[in-house]
Amino acid sequence: MQAIRVKNPWDSHDWKVKTLESVTAGGGSRLAFTCRSCERKFSYTTGNNRAWATSTDGTTLTDEITSRWLGQFCPKRPGELDSQDRLSVKYPPKPA
Repeated sequence: MQAIRVKNPWDSHDWKVKTLESVTAGGGSRLAFTCRSCERKFSYTTGNNRAWATSTDGTTLTDEITSRWLGQFCPKRPGELDSQDRLSVKYPPKPA
């Protein structure tokens, strides 16, 4: 039996999708994608066709993490370094 080969890393995930905002200021919708297998999360805006990696609470991660995760096929289970990646937020809180 021959395995089916997925050409696009995004399509290798088993996505659970939730609507966060049905209409955004720029047009389109903002959706949350969570992979049932590897538990990686993304926020996706349909108006500009752009996805961002997010932490468990929905905080945007750095562009480096987003690019890496978007370029990787689903590891089929939570990655060993993903917990560390989720600490690399794009907009860290400013010190008081």
